[in-house]
Amino acid sequence: MMRRAAVLGKGALAVHTCETIAQLPDTVLDTVIPTTPEPAWDVSLTAVVTARWPDVRIVGSGDLRELEPGRCDLVVSVLYDKIIGPELIQATPQIINCHPGRLPQYRGVRPVNWALRNGDDLAGITLHVIDEGVDSGPILAEALFSIWPDLDEVRDVWWRAIAHGRQLITDTLPLLGRIRPQPQNPTLAVTHHSRDNHLLGERSDWTRALSGLPH
Repeated sequence: MMRRAAVLGKGALAVHTCETIAQLPDTVLDTVIPTTPEPAWDVSLTAVVTARWPDVRIVGSGDLRELEPGRCDLVVSVLYDKIIGPELIQATPQIINCHPGRLPQYRGVRPVNWALRNGDDLAGITLHVIDEGVDSGPILAEALFSIWPDLDEVRDVWWRAIAHGRQLITDTLPLLGRIRPQPQNPTLAVTHHSRDNHLLGERSDWTRALSGLPH
């Protein structure tokens, strides 16, 4: 029996996730919920899905509540910016998130910014099971890559994470039923919240040159 899948999120990485799911032999892409408004600096998930998979349901409002719990067997969140509630989590056999940072060290918002702010020489992108915490579910797969805080801007590391994320999704989604998720180590967990963004200083924007400009 074919399972139904939903993709939530934005940009080229969410499009790649749709492509990967569409190629799985036992899965049909059923629903796409784009982040709203969609960012102007990345491709439009809505436009690509409309053109390539016209039968896929698109929730143009971006409202997660329009995805009925139990409708889909697989839900993949890719850079989606809304909190996924317990009803959908509990009703979905496989529900996972693609997080553009290392876990558990960079839970929460702006993991790329914080990795540069902290002077790290490694960053990452992680696929994990969604639970009712903030990026706290068991890890399915991760990709780590070098960064150079003296040289890199946020935008450099962001697009590097997206490139590694493409391969991570390609490798992982076909194996979901065979991978054993590994619990995160809570003693290493750090969660960043939006209320802490002012502490990012010159790493608050895409580049250090923009950090002092009004928004």
